[in-house]
Amino acid sequence: MDNMMTVAASLISHETRRIETAGQNLANVATPGYKRQIAFDDVLAAGLSGTVPGSAALTRPPTGIATDFSAGKLVHTGNPLDLSIGGTGFFEVMTADGPAYTRLGAFQRDADGRLVTSQGWALQAAGGGDVVLRSNNWQLASDGTLIDDGSPSAVIRVATFVDPTQLRRGADGLFHAADAQAIDSEQPHITQGFIESSNVSVGNDMMQMMDAMRRVESGQKLVHAYDDMVGTVLQRLGDM
Repeated sequence: MDNMMTVAASLISHETRRIETAGQNLANVATPGYKRQIAFDDVLAAGLSGTVPGSAALTRPPTGIATDFSAGKLVHTGNPLDLSIGGTGFFEVMTADGPAYTRLGAFQRDADGRLVTSQGWALQAAGGGDVVLRSNNWQLASDGTLIDDGSPSAVIRVATFVDPTQLRRGADGLFHAADAQAIDSEQPHITQGFIESSNVSVGNDMMQMMDAMRRVESGQKLVHAYDDMVGTVLQRLGDM
C-alpha cells in the first residue's frame, strides 16, 4: 500500500508542476518576446512521440522546466527602435550583473543616445560596447549594421549558443548565460519596426492544463482509496 501512496504523491507533484507551468504561459500570452515553459515530463513525451513542432528548440535546465525557444510571430509596430531577429539568436544587453540575452527588441533611446531596454540596459555591439545613435539621421541594415549620418558606426550583436540548455531564465524576458559561451551569429538578420510576440499557444496550454487537472484528480482518488484501505485494516485489527 505504501507504493500506492508513492505513486499518488508523484503523480500529484508532477501534474501540479504542469498546471503551474501552463498557467505561467497563459498569463504571458500577450507578453512580447516571452518564451513558453514546458514541464520536462511533457518534453520527454514529445520527444518519444516526435509530435511536437520545434522540439529541437526545447532546452532543459536542472529544475525540470524546459524553455521553448522557437520564434513567435512578428508584430508590426512601425517604431524604428523596435527590432526583431530572424531565425535563431539573441540581442545582448549589459545589465548590472553582466551580459544578458533577450529576443525582445523593444528599445528606447536614452539621453546619451544609447539604445536601451525599458529597464535601462544598453544594447551591445559586436566586439563590445553600447550601441549609440549619435544623430537623428540613421538607419539599420538587415545584417545589424548601424548607418549613422551616412557612416557605419556599429554592428548590433546577435549572439547564439552551441548549448542553449545552459541559459538561465531571469526577469523581464532576459536569459543569463551562466557557463554557456555566446558566439556571434554568422548571418544575422534584423528587421526594424517589428517586435516578436510570445510563442505561447493558448489552445495547447489549455489542453495541457485540463489534462494535468484530470491526472491530479486521479492522484487524489488514489489517496482517498489508500485512506479507506488503511481505515478498514485498522478497524479489523481493532475488532480482533
